[in-house]
Amino acid sequence: MTSGAGLAIDYLANHSNLIPEITELIYGQWADLFHASGTSKEQLRELLVERAVTDKLPIAVVALSDGVLAGTGSIKLSEPGTRPGLSPWLAGMYVKEAYRGSGIGAAIVRALEARASELGVETMYLSVGAAEAFYLGLGWTVLERVNSYGVKDVTVMMKHLPRA
Repeated sequence: MTSGAGLAIDYLANHSNLIPEITELIYGQWADLFHASGTSKEQLRELLVERAVTDKLPIAVVALSDGVLAGTGSIKLSEPGTRPGLSPWLAGMYVKEAYRGSGIGAAIVRALEARASELGVETMYLSVGAAEAFYLGLGWTVLERVNSYGVKDVTVMMKHLPRA
């Protein structure tokens, strides 16, 4: 997809060996929401396997810094615990702590936005807790604030994508 200065954003499909590590990172980050939704770690792994494609949604990408996993992100079709009926959703955004603040998160978001646009998506959504300002800086707007699965207050955001 994209690369430069030791950083590459590529499809998870090309790095499926990273699925176990990504499963652990994402499940650990949002365990409360996964528990509330009844999603097991194995079910999350299966969702990541489903997203290991290049030509359709849902889809996932990885950020590699000199060949090492630095972060990941996905586009999924629904967010049932937050706002049913909207689609698709930017999700599973995770940057390892050692790489935070280096622009990797923004690169992942831009790559996913570009791919979604190429696939005909006009508007994307996301739900976020503490990182609202990060997404505002990338051009996302607040749609509403909701409680997800009765365990966490989140902000639902949206972004209209330019035509590819």
